[in-house]
Amino acid sequence: TLIEVRQGGEQSSGSTSQGTRQSQEQSLEQRAAGQLAKDDLMLRLSVSRSKVYKGEAVRATLKLYSRVNVIGSEGAKLPSFDGFWSQQLEAEQGPFRETFNGKVYETYNIAEYLLYPQQGGTLTIEPAELTVIAQVVVQSNRGFDPFFGGGHEVYNVRRPLKTPAVKVQVKEFPVGAPASFAGAVGRYTMSHRLSSAEIAANSAVTLQLTISGSGNLNFLSAPTLSLPSSFELYDVKSEEKIENNASGSGGYRRFDYPFIVRAEGDYEIAPVEFTYFDLAQKKYVTLATPPLKMVV
Repeated sequence: TLIEVRQGGEQSSGSTSQGTRQSQEQSLEQRAAGQLAKDDLMLRLSVSRSKVYKGEAVRATLKLYSRVNVIGSEGAKLPSFDGFWSQQLEAEQGPFRETFNGKVYETYNIAEYLLYPQQGGTLTIEPAELTVIAQVVVQSNRGFDPFFGGGHEVYNVRRPLKTPAVKVQVKEFPVGAPASFAGAVGRYTMSHRLSSAEIAANSAVTLQLTISGSGNLNFLSAPTLSLPSSFELYDVKSEEKIENNASGSGGYRRFDYPFIVRAEGDYEIAPVEFTYFDLAQKKYVTLATPPLKMVV
């Protein structure tokens, strides 16, 4: 019987070779990660304005900037908007081409929001987080061919990204607001319609007010209607048509005031007032109906 005797070093040659391959693999992965510059991948949250009045619209855009091939993402943590009323907008994802700090990037819209600050002072938008998976090609000596030369290895490199916190300065409204001001901001018009000016006693009538324009329409409340003592007001009904876009909200809100007149006579309904803060003029503007006369 022939017994082959090998030296200890030869017995471990397989494991040594395997360890070398693992070491080479790790080295190539490290090289792949090292090829990604810090600014090759960036996550940025930008706001349309950083100084606003309470109730003034702010557009916030969360965007990925890339100078490498991105194949996916994971672990998304969207920003929090404490102190704001927020609504996510529909936005085209991209990619787009954009220059930032003198470098050209492909950019992707991760999310876009319309924000309305609900309180004064400094509001902080907390960071958003996202792990991006980028493909990086590394030159490798493995698979060397005399004709084609060295091979290439493609590695998926995970890069965690995080936006800085963003601060927004929110100014309070000027002092001296009229009693009819309830926080409306923007620019508006108001129209009215009385269903009938001559009715029989104990009949129902509806006053309809329509406020149209752009601003924080989502937060408009029904203006106060003062009626004579013999008028019985029921629950105010409202309907709206509001479109939100990158510049804010536009459309109308309509309020119906149904009431019943119990006694005969000639009446006058006091003007209904609605006040908003005009951002362009930085002052309060009051809209009012004329006195409304009724014969019962």
